[in-house]
Amino acid sequence: MSQRAGWYDDPENPENLRYFDGVVWTTHTTPRTSPSAAQSTIGLAQGSPSRPTPTQQLPQEPTQQLPGGNQQDPPPRDYGQQPPYGQQPPYGQYGKYGQPYGGTQYGPPGYPQGGYSAMPPAYATALGVKTTPDGVPLASYGQRVGAYLIDMLILAVLTTLAGWYWISQLVSWYTAWLSNLMDEAERGVQPAINQADLTNEIYGYVLALSLVSLVVTVVYQVAFLTWRGATPGKMALGIAVRLREQPGNPSVLVALKRQIIFIGSSLLSLLPGVGVVGSLLIILNLLWPLWDDKRQALHDKIAATNVVVRHRGR
Repeated sequence: MSQRAGWYDDPENPENLRYFDGVVWTTHTTPRTSPSAAQSTIGLAQGSPSRPTPTQQLPQEPTQQLPGGNQQDPPPRDYGQQPPYGQQPPYGQYGKYGQPYGGTQYGPPGYPQGGYSAMPPAYATALGVKTTPDGVPLASYGQRVGAYLIDMLILAVLTTLAGWYWISQLVSWYTAWLSNLMDEAERGVQPAINQADLTNEIYGYVLALSLVSLVVTVVYQVAFLTWRGATPGKMALGIAVRLREQPGNPSVLVALKRQIIFIGSSLLSLLPGVGVVGSLLIILNLLWPLWDDKRQALHDKIAATNVVVRHRGR
């Protein structure tokens, strides 16, 4: 809920007043005591004739600058009366580019405590900040890449644990094959290497490990997105996933839609001759937010989601 607009004590400088427009603190300030009042006080101290101290006139409400260069004069308000106790607008609702400094968190109805920090779309447009339609700032590309790398490290460990049986079998087979090859070379026998059999043997283990990795990744992504709205990597960077048009954690269906690109590219990579297509699809998906106006990757387009900045509870 927005607060009453008007001139209040400037939290950054106690000698000034700062204008609060009902939603955010503006950059408009004015001295608390007018220069003429200060001069009158000095004159009295030096023995000059007593005269009434001029009353400071609060400046008029700043003209609102709307996106696109249009100006609109807001209706007049009573600046002389302070709001009732407890109604003083909390400084820090918004900082630079809509980031809260720490006061009351602004957000549309329905946002959880410690959830997303929204800013009015008109202000976001004027500041050049990309947001969802309801004003939640979008995560930067650097935040997304950082979260992706953290998740990849976690998934590498989980995949190794889940696929340890096939990894150990591959190591045992390869060690025995290499030892037999060296024994034949020591006896002076020319090793006979059947390239087709060797490829098929390795491919069997790689296929098993690839399927394990696929299952682990999908379960990891879907479980964390539906439970917390973010994977551990995203939580570490303070970002989360939500539908572009409405807040809240993704549903299971939405979370699965976000994995379609990964599943498709992973399956393509297992097919001889077309594996490079799957790799190119993954790279294209990772780079897409760089030039997309809504900062969506291809999997975000499919699931109609956005990765947004989410500030944890304070």
